[in-house]
Amino acid sequence: MNKDCLKSFLELQIVWKDEDMFELKVTASNGRYFGTTEVYDTTESLFSFAQTLIGFPKDNNKLFHDAGNKNGYAYFSMNFYCIDNAGHIGVEINLEDTVATEFRHQEKNKLKLEIIVEPNAIDNFQRELSQLATTQKGTANLYGRDNRLDN
Repeated sequence: MNKDCLKSFLELQIVWKDEDMFELKVTASNGRYFGTTEVYDTTESLFSFAQTLIGFPKDNNKLFHDAGNKNGYAYFSMNFYCIDNAGHIGVEINLEDTVATEFRHQEKNKLKLEIIVEPNAIDNFQRELSQLATTQKGTANLYGRDNRLDN
């Protein structure tokens, strides 16, 4: 899909790696708000989270993953939860980034947004996220329900 035409999505992309960790470029949009940050994560952490997404949602549970340090240099979190009995899932995404400016030593950019997704989008994202974590290359995309062809 062409990102310029997307309404709501979450994209994780590997931009750097070494033997201990990798750097993710995280981009999110809900159609109205858009943001990006770059955070460090590990194969173990991201793969473990991807495994919890298998078959989600189960028993209306909530799933949470974060990387970086909240109120630190950079931070990213995604919180998955059921929003109705029709299988729609909300994903709250938090992005933070510290930017040095000439006027202040640290300026913090923060964005919190929600996208609504369907279970099949979670299944696709889970597979891509597992692949991303194990190969340490590529991207994983979670598309909002407003990206369906029938919308």
